Amino acid sequence: MTGNNKPPLDDVRYQHPEQPIARFPKSLPQTEPLHLSGVWRMESTEQADALLAGTAPGFVYRREGHPNATSLAEALRVVHGADESIVTAQGMSAISIAAMALLKPGDRVLLGQPVYGRTSFFIKKDLARWGIEFEDVNVTDTNAWIHAFQKPSRMVIIETITNPRLNVPDIESIAHLAHLYGGRATSESGTVVLVDNTFATPVLCQPLALGADLVMESLSKFVCGHADAMLGLLCGRSAVWNRMRQTMVSFGMTSSPLDCWLTQRGLASLPVRMAHAASSALELAKSIEDHPAINQLDYPGLPSHGDHAIAKKQFNGTFGNMLTFQLNGGLRSAQRFIAAVASDIPFCPTLGEAQTTLSHPASTSHRSYSEEQLESLGINGGTLRFSVGLEPNGWLTEKFLLGLSKSMS
Repeated sequence: MTGNNKPPLDDVRYQHPEQPIARFPKSLPQTEPLHLSGVWRMESTEQADALLAGTAPGFVYRREGHPNATSLAEALRVVHGADESIVTAQGMSAISIAAMALLKPGDRVLLGQPVYGRTSFFIKKDLARWGIEFEDVNVTDTNAWIHAFQKPSRMVIIETITNPRLNVPDIESIAHLAHLYGGRATSESGTVVLVDNTFATPVLCQPLALGADLVMESLSKFVCGHADAMLGLLCGRSAVWNRMRQTMVSFGMTSSPLDCWLTQRGLASLPVRMAHAASSALELAKSIEDHPAINQLDYPGLPSHGDHAIAKKQFNGTFGNMLTFQLNGGLRSAQRFIAAVASDIPFCPTLGEAQTTLSHPASTSHRSYSEEQLESLGINGGTLRFSVGLEPNGWLTEKFLLGLSKSMS
């Protein structure tokens, strides 16, 4: 071929002329490929129509879906035992999608307190402007739930392990009561039970098997495990799924391919990481349970924890890597502890990564709460929440004891 008669780039073939054509199956990549394309080519208007209608396999535009999101969502659907699943831009996107797909003005939401501060803010401030009603319910008080269900409720939001006090609600009991009083949930009626499973992950708990209708997780945390991606998961029963995917697309809450790829990498090691971190957290909790600097220690793996029996029944033999305690001396003691361990345990308002991190709920996740609200949740300036990582057990205990000693000085 000479002159300007060059073929289009797509038509160039780089096979060596003497190389025979292989007669073997196409080799496959060992790891999930990363697909960064934002748009896909189509051969005809008929194909475009079928792809967008979901009647043909394939992709069109990243907002509608992409290979990395599809692969990750399917893997998580399987481990959760869900009928349906989507991967969203972040954890709050997952809760937002569920609420916007299912709620209408006048509907009532029951919040199992304590719950993540941003979740409360979303329901009480943002959705309240749209005519959504709400009520706080003590998440571990069965009588409080029975009382709350006397009035029609469209949605219940609870956490498998609450943030930050690590209470463990009886998911099976709450789901049973919700469906008994409000009816089995569908996309149009009944009471939908949504469980935030971020602190537990599917390694500890699969809430759908306990009667929940929907499960969400912030995949940015344990599932990814390396603090380098931001994603959410929403999965659940087909009966309540009708508008979920369309809501995600309409509100632009679709995930990033790179974040999906990074998170799928993390998912492969999640069981091993969680097992080590949970073991370390239990050992640490036992080591500091009677320390004079501590006024209150929360870890569901301890027999002294008020929800230990439920945790044993509900989880798969381990109790997670989250640990919260309240220091004598309040905020000043917490500030001393944070400074004492800063070189080894960073003050970082997140959780679930390879390195142990600490957070101060009163100034981060629950900063919008009044002093009275914080007190009702058992949180004050001395409350510190820890996400135990993958460091050696002995090293971690040593650093904690050093910090506790300095907090008393």
